[in-house]
Order: sequence, then C-alpha cells, then structure tokens
Amino acid sequence: MSEPLRFYQPATVDAAIGLLADLGDEAKVVAGATALTILMRQRLISPGALISLGSIPDLDRIDVNEGRLHLGAMVRHRDVELSEIVRSSIPVLAETFAKVANVRVRNAATVGGVLAESDYASDPPALFVLLDAEVEVRGPNGSRTIPAGEFFVAFYETALAADEIVTGVSIPIPADGSGIAYHKFVTRSSEDRPCVGAAALVRLAADGTCADLRVAVGAAAETPQRFRDVEALAAGQRLAPELLARVADEYAGRIETLDDMRGSAWYRTEMVRVWVRRAIESALDGASARPAGG
Repeated sequence: MSEPLRFYQPATVDAAIGLLADLGDEAKVVAGATALTILMRQRLISPGALISLGSIPDLDRIDVNEGRLHLGAMVRHRDVELSEIVRSSIPVLAETFAKVANVRVRNAATVGGVLAESDYASDPPALFVLLDAEVEVRGPNGSRTIPAGEFFVAFYETALAADEIVTGVSIPIPADGSGIAYHKFVTRSSEDRPCVGAAALVRLAADGTCADLRVAVGAAAETPQRFRDVEALAAGQRLAPELLARVADEYAGRIETLDDMRGSAWYRTEMVRVWVRRAIESALDGASARPAGG
C-alpha cells in the first residue's frame, strides 16, 4: 500500500526551499496547481509530497518600482487581467492573461506556475520573452534573475535549478510611444490553447521610421521563439508591407514547428507567417498614434 501524499504549507520562501532540499525529488512545489492536478490525475507524475506556496506573504503582490512591473509568483491570472496597475503600465499583459482558458482556470492559475511549468502551449511566455522580462528565483544560495529568453529551455524544462523556486517576474515598462500586440490563434474552441501565439512591439522615431521592433512567437515550437537579427532588419526603416512580409517569412522559415492536435508542423509554419505579420501590423497601429518625440 502506497504512503499517503504529504502536504506542506511553509510560511516563508526560505522554509519552502528548506523543505525542497530535505524532501528531494519526491516533492513538487504547488502554486495554483492547475497543471499539476491534471498530471497527477493522469498518473504522469506521482509525487510523495507537495509544498504549497499559498501561505507565503508578498508572493501575491503587483507593483511598479523604478520603471519595472513586478508580479509575484502567487499572483493569479485573473489578478493580472483585472489589475489597474498592470492595465496602466503594460496593458497588453492584462489583455494576454485575459485570453488564457476561461475564468475558472484564470482564478486558480498563477504567474509562477505558468513560468515554472514551461508549457509550450501557453499564452504568457511569448509576451514575457518579447518584453525582456526577468524571472526571479531563489534557492539555498540566494536570489538570482534569469532572462525570460533563457528561462524556457525545452518541453516542460526551464533553467530553474532543482533546489530553486520561482518567486516572481519583473518586466521593464516599454518606452513611451510603443505599440504592443499579442494575437492568439486557435483552431478549436475559443478557450483552447493557442496553435500559434504571435507578439510584437513597435516603437517609431519622430520621422516615422522604426526605432524598435520585437517579435516573439509562442506555441509553435518547444519554447517561445525570438530572433533579434531578424528584428534588426527593421532598424531605421519604414515598416512597409514588403518589410513586414520579409520579417514574417524569416520567422516562418526559422522556427522548427511541431505537430499536435491543434495543427501540423506545415500548418503552423504557414500560420506563423500570417500571424507574425498581423501582430506587427497591430503593434504598428498602436505606435503610429503616438510616435516617440511626436
């Protein structure tokens, strides 16, 4: 007869780290538990102990400090969606979290959970990569930050060490004049996970040329994809349809798309081509209304 599952509710992050060190591989850290519950029900994992972060104060805070938006690991998706702080500082972040699944899921799922799970078919990771976010983690050796572009390593794999815990994420607030868009393309129900998620940021110089272009694509490959050398093609240029098509073609050609129930690799490649262009167009529309220096 198997031993009963043990459940721990530490009061501090350091206490949680200590439990993780003591319990080793048999323990799993729990935030919202939306993904973990599914994995356990399907018997894909069978941990001997769960370490809940739910009783740790300050992990659910949302604030802005020194030009950066901070989201604690226990901030719920619904909190991000409704937060006036988020809406006034990085509104596209609130809009993106509002597109995840349904309200029931968003009331449980957490920021720390969506980061640590590294599910390729989630919406927020691509936006975190686009915005140069930094994931805040803590372990026995102290705290450190990991750029979002380096945090997601592979399918359900991150740069998080086995004895570390995600404590939050810090996102630099984009410069004035930036237009930002995230498009979620689904092939089944509106509540489904994305087949392709395309995010873009555009900032214009006073003369209307491109001062900054960023593009990140999620759900098409193992990890969010961003190519800075392709983004650089737009530097100092006007974002004419031909240039947008070239950027979209480069992303479609470089991403090693995957097959799943939401679309074949071939289909995803074609959708990357379509939705990257549309995301840039949407971001450009937002940027054109308030060009930097205008």
